[in-house]
Amino acid sequence: MFDVNVKIIAELRNFITIVAGDRKILKKFCSSDKNFTRTRKLPFEKLALLITRLCKKTLSVELEKFFEEMDSSMICSVSAFTQQRIKLEPVFFYFWNMVLWKSYYLYYGDNVKRWRGYRIIAADGSCISLINNPALSKYFGGQTNQQTSFVQAKTFYYYDVLNELVLLPQIRPYRYGEMNMACDAIDNIAEDMVMIYDRNFSNYKMIALHLWQEKERKFVIRAKENQNIIKAFIKSGEPSCIVYMPATVSAIAGLRKNGFILTRDTLLKVRLVRVELVKSTEVLITNLWEEEGHPTDEFKDLYFSLAEYHDCTL
Repeated sequence: MFDVNVKIIAELRNFITIVAGDRKILKKFCSSDKNFTRTRKLPFEKLALLITRLCKKTLSVELEKFFEEMDSSMICSVSAFTQQRIKLEPVFFYFWNMVLWKSYYLYYGDNVKRWRGYRIIAADGSCISLINNPALSKYFGGQTNQQTSFVQAKTFYYYDVLNELVLLPQIRPYRYGEMNMACDAIDNIAEDMVMIYDRNFSNYKMIALHLWQEKERKFVIRAKENQNIIKAFIKSGEPSCIVYMPATVSAIAGLRKNGFILTRDTLLKVRLVRVELVKSTEVLITNLWEEEGHPTDEFKDLYFSLAEYHDCTL
């Protein structure tokens, strides 16, 4: 796979070259039209590379090492790096990451790791802490206690579990909510994906938005044990069954905003699958049907894919 990785790296370098060489494109990633117009020790290309190194040591040490590796006798100061970094909009890295994962799928082709022909995509959100300054506080918000306030943001992203790729990351204001971010991303789900969600996403609206695509998108969701339909299934002792979920009042209101008109009698057909663990029982909600070749016993592997992913992101 060495040759394939070289091709992917070449695509990443080519993207940098294209952006740097086309002023109209570069402006899309600049905080001002005048940025990166003068010759500097740390031009656009080097700045992007330096940021992606995820510096672990002090900036002065990292800068010295970086310019040494670039075989350059000119080293910029920490202050100069900070000033240059402000000029580059974060959205550049969103598109550069898109070049990465699209190139990976293109060049690996049939060697992309799959489960039953599907890419296994875990979806999850989290909170991140940001620098406490007025601009970030105004846009992202956060939390406040009796002593101080914290600037925080909500993040959400897809993660290809088998191929270890981050897809389509989002960052939004703290109060926006993971469910909203998940719903915003659903149109990006491809037909060859099985989406895996934790309990936070176990609700009628989330399931409906997958089922009501032009071609339904496959999903596996860990169920909330306090849902009546789940309680009844656990009590039944059945390993798997088909149930019909009624619409909730909140789902009716939420889906109306997405352009769907429904009533309490609008039922969703889903499959419930029992996963027996050492000390507990988990229930998965899915539209991977048994008649499509998905027996009950294969879901335990999927469950552990989700569990391992969440353990790594805690």
